[in-house]
Amino acid sequence: MPDRDFLEEIIETEAEAARRLQDVREKAQVERQLARQKANELIEKAYSEAASIRQNALDEAERTYSQIVSGSLSDTELGHDALYEDKLSHAADELAERIVCLLEHR
Repeated sequence: MPDRDFLEEIIETEAEAARRLQDVREKAQVERQLARQKANELIEKAYSEAASIRQNALDEAERTYSQIVSGSLSDTELGHDALYEDKLSHAADELAERIVCLLEHR
C-alpha cells in the first residue's frame, strides 16, 4: 500500500516539523530572556556609574563651595589673578545653583 506509507510519511514529517518549530521557539525564548537579563545588568551598571559620577561631582562642588565661602582658596587657586568681591559672590551663587541642580537630579 504505497498510498498508506506515503500518508504516514507525511504525518511523521509534519510531526517532526512541529517538534522542531517548538524547539526553535523555546530556544528563542531563552535567548530573549538572557538578552533582557544582560541588558538589565548593563543598565543597572550604567545607573550605578552615573550615580557615582554625580556623587563625586557633588562632593567636589560642595568642597569647592566651602573653600570659597571660608576664603581658604587663593585667587590663583581659583584660576584668577584678581578676584573681586562681586565675582566671588557670583561664583558662589553659580556653584550653589549647580549643587541644587545636582541634588534635584538624584
